[in-house]
Amino acid sequence: MFVSRRTFDTLAADYERIREQRDEAQRTVRAMQTATRTAAGQFTAADDTLNRVRLARLADAIRYTGRIARLVRIVARLRVEVAAAERRAARVQAAYDHAVGLDNPSLEHGAYWQTRRSDKPRTEVAS
Repeated sequence: MFVSRRTFDTLAADYERIREQRDEAQRTVRAMQTATRTAAGQFTAADDTLNRVRLARLADAIRYTGRIARLVRIVARLRVEVAAAERRAARVQAAYDHAVGLDNPSLEHGAYWQTRRSDKPRTEVAS
């Protein structure tokens, strides 16, 4: 089969053009693969960092929950101790009042007289 020079040159030019397109496509594919690997590495690193942050926050929440529970128990114990101390102080105060006679009913009657007595000293207001 005979091929003319013009047809051969045309076919050779087409072949070279297709070959250049193939080479360009291969370079594009390699660049895309490199970009994909880089992006995958970045996403993996970001995902690892995000997981570490989430785990750290979870660990902090667990620690804080434990601390809060411990503080609640301490506050409850301290409230019980304060209530017991207030009851003891009230008993001691009542015993003292009884010992010195401050629980005598006649003192209640004198309290009304004390507020109305005429010789009660008055504080003067400075003008």
